[in-house]
Amino acid sequence: MQSQFSAIPVITKNLIILNLLMFLAAQTLGNAIAPHLMIYYVQNPMFQPFQLVTSFFMHGGIMHIFFNMLVLFMFGADTERTLGPKKFLFLYLSAGFGANLLYLLANYGYVQYLTQGLSPEQFAFATGQINQIATTLYSPELDSIRATAGKIWYTPSLGASGATYGVLFTFAMLYPNRILYLIIPPMPVKAKYLAIGFACMELYQQVYGINTNIGHFVHLSGAAIAVLLVWFWRKQGARF
Repeated sequence: MQSQFSAIPVITKNLIILNLLMFLAAQTLGNAIAPHLMIYYVQNPMFQPFQLVTSFFMHGGIMHIFFNMLVLFMFGADTERTLGPKKFLFLYLSAGFGANLLYLLANYGYVQYLTQGLSPEQFAFATGQINQIATTLYSPELDSIRATAGKIWYTPSLGASGATYGVLFTFAMLYPNRILYLIIPPMPVKAKYLAIGFACMELYQQVYGINTNIGHFVHLSGAAIAVLLVWFWRKQGARF
């Protein structure tokens, strides 16, 4: 494993190292830095523009960072060698940043849709900013809105999944017929079919609200941005 790691191209290697260092710093310093580097709903007082970048260098636990870095380790090296370090870094950052931006816009639009027509006090209650309102302003529907809008308002997002999904789907575009050997289930599969399978799985879970603690929309957005970026480079005749 050590010899394999030393052979990884410089950008992929440094991204893995940076993610690991950020994870260790967050685990060590805890509330001193971690809450400020996650990304919050845009109207939440905790939101800062730099979180569009810092949040995809943060992770919620060992398994979270393990799987993201495994994807980057497995698919980043060949992708970087093909694209070159500058394009690879641009793609990684674009997928991560773009996925977060689309996530913010989608959440903002959804909250505005849920709360349209509410008074300022009802809006504050529905988004969890206050816990009580006048009886005359209360309705059972507000509790239902609060369950969704309040969660969006106060739940931060973090993780490199948007960026790493971008790397995975870029690899599948560059090497569509590369045979990969899965552990579960134990079978070979071409890279293009693996990417399609992941896309279908993420879309299904997003539409039907399965595993809502996982950012399926962010995963799909990162993948879509990377695919569009590679398509654009090919359209422009860029040499890989």
